[in-house]
Amino acid sequence: MIDIRQTDQFANFMKDIGWQIEKLDSTYVYIRKMPILGNFAKIPRPQPIFDYQSIINLKKKLKAYQLKIAPFISSTDKNYKKIRNTFLNLGFKTEYFPFNPTTTLQINLTKSEEKLFKNLTEAKRRAVRKATKNEVAVVESNNIEEFINIRKRQYFPLGFMIVPEMKASWKKFYPENASLLLAYYQTKPVGGILLLFYDNVAYYWFASSLKIGKKLFAPTLLVWEALKRAKKRGCKTFDFEGIYDERFPKASENWRGFTKFKEGFGGKKIVFMENFLI
Repeated sequence: MIDIRQTDQFANFMKDIGWQIEKLDSTYVYIRKMPILGNFAKIPRPQPIFDYQSIINLKKKLKAYQLKIAPFISSTDKNYKKIRNTFLNLGFKTEYFPFNPTTTLQINLTKSEEKLFKNLTEAKRRAVRKATKNEVAVVESNNIEEFINIRKRQYFPLGFMIVPEMKASWKKFYPENASLLLAYYQTKPVGGILLLFYDNVAYYWFASSLKIGKKLFAPTLLVWEALKRAKKRGCKTFDFEGIYDERFPKASENWRGFTKFKEGFGGKKIVFMENFLI
């Protein structure tokens, strides 16, 4: 399986937000020139067939002060230890502030809708019912500006910083590979989720809610509706795109809260190999 970050569509998105694109065989490499420091390169979620020397040579070719790589290998892979040891023996160092999530939750969408709902904790099932009772309505929308405004308000005063990335992702992935769900209360938007799709996987890419939305349990209803819609679309997996990783407590400390939220929907914990830098 190929991660969405290694697709042509994602590469075009990265180009739109200012990254230069290189290819190492069939693998996308993203480069950005940093003030004073020079070139920084990253390789997100490449397939687990590595020409290690080519990676080292690429860093030299790009005159990059640093190159980071996030191998697309889970801890259950039979070659996990061998590949990890090879990276370390060649001088790669563990990155303690990963640029890609190193642990995530994935939900199997091939189960029936009834079983998916039963996999929710009792608290989450109650929250879905309460949101419905509170007359929160979730609709599929093409109004990305409403979602951007919600996120800007949530992250005020720094909300303006997220706008270019959100607009670029919408431009590149919608309508074929993106879906926007908005939660409304009394005709006003109070929360939303942007899903991206690739290879039968639904990615929980952006999510946001206003305080009133949280009080009305809109975030829980949004995820439940996202699960149902991703399933109807034919997706087999719903990827929550990151949870707290005890291996990197400083980097993911702020993730504890939404990790507990995500765990309420069930799913299988997937632990990836750590990110490396050289």
